[in-house]
This record gives sequence, C-alpha cells and structure tokens, in this order.
Amino acid sequence: MSLPNNLTNGNKQKNKNLQLSIDEYVGRRLRDFRERVGLTLMECAKHVGISHQQIHKYEMGQTKISPGMLYKFCKVFSVTPNVFFEGYSVPEEDNELDNDDINSYTSLKKINILLVEDNPEEQFLIRKILEEYNFTINLVCIHDGEEFLDIVKRRINIIQLPPPDLIFLDLNMPKLDGIATLRSIKQSKELRHIPVIVLTGSVRWHDVINSYNNYASGYIRKSFEYEILKKHIHLAISYWTECVILPTQLASRQLNNNEA
Repeated sequence: MSLPNNLTNGNKQKNKNLQLSIDEYVGRRLRDFRERVGLTLMECAKHVGISHQQIHKYEMGQTKISPGMLYKFCKVFSVTPNVFFEGYSVPEEDNELDNDDINSYTSLKKINILLVEDNPEEQFLIRKILEEYNFTINLVCIHDGEEFLDIVKRRINIIQLPPPDLIFLDLNMPKLDGIATLRSIKQSKELRHIPVIVLTGSVRWHDVINSYNNYASGYIRKSFEYEILKKHIHLAISYWTECVILPTQLASRQLNNNEA
C-alpha cells in the first residue's frame, strides 16, 4: 500500500528540515518571504539598512539573525517572528547510545572516588568513613587542586589514575583553591561530566552559591561530629550508587559496544 503523494512529500520535507540548523532554516524562510514579495537582495537590504551581502549570508544560514534584525524583516514582510520558525524540528543529536535501552547500562560493582583534600587528618577521617560504607570504594587522595590538575592534564601518561566516578573537593586549599579547581574541571571536555561534591567546613553564603554557579553537583558541610559527617557522606554515596546512573556507567556500555 503506497502513501498519498501529499503525505510522502510532507515526510520528505520533514526529514529535509531535520538536517538543517536553525540558522539555515530561518535563512531559507527569509529567502522565501523575500522572493514571494518580489524583492531583490539590494531592495531588501535598503529596507532594513544593511548590505545585500549580509542578507545573502542570512539566507545561506552562515550568520545568525539577531532578534532586532528579525523584527525588521517582520515589518518588511508584515509577519510575526513565529512564522520564521514554523515547521522546524530540532535535529536529534548523533549519539551512539540512542538505540540502546537505558536498562542496559553497566551495573556498579564498585565506585572510584577522588578526594581532593590538603589536610592529612581530614583525609584519614574521610577514608575511615568510606571504609565503613557497605560498598566497594576505590579511594584516591590528592593533596591540592594544582596537584590534581598536574596529574590529570600534564602527567596523565606517567601516572595512571582510575577514571573517577565521583569527586569530593575541599574548598580551602593552598596553591589552587577549590573553586578554581572546580572551574577547571568543568571547563575540561574530558572531566566536566564527572559529578563534583564540595566537601568543606565553610558555611559562607558566597562559597555555596559560587560552588553551584561553577556546576558543583552538591555541597556538604563538614560536621565536627563524626557520626553526622559519616551519615551525610554515606547518604551522598548512596544517592550516586543506588539512585542515579553515573556517566561512567554509560561510558562503560559504549566502550563494550565499540569493542564488540
């Protein structure tokens, strides 16, 4: 059974639109409107006060049309801005995992945690807390942010660290403080997907907001009471191991697919 021509043509047009960026699509709509009213590039350019070369770039999708300029085109063609976007479908991202069922992600048998903490006593305390958690945790301790960045960025081929599933980060550190370290992590293409939990004694409003502004995944205050601190850290580990799917679990699935 064949589809009616209008449906077939409609599907072809939809698939064609999926291949266009938003700038290309709006540019084509601009060209269609201009040709429909019979304006040349030069005439259209005079109406909106820019060069005809710029109009051509808009129509080719080479340059993004600003809201102000789009409004000028709307006045020329007596339309609303919405008509430039009608019929556009957002292209789906090219993702190798798109066809995989989310239920097929790799189950966690252990979790790699990286602790960036300059205080040896705090390191010992947190290590003890993690050892008391009923799950296999591979903990790596680094003394400051500068050392961390040096290892993962400059000496990665010399010192091999297990890819961390989760990073616990202190704020008050020498050389490179926690916020600067966090910012560097989130600016790195290789590291930005890793959840970073700020673990600090600071209760300053500025530190909390600044941490989240730099994409921290959580902020835990270090309690002076061991049992309270243990409870908070165990709750955080429970969340990241039992309730959510970590990026590294999907990365493991993708690696297995590539090796297959």
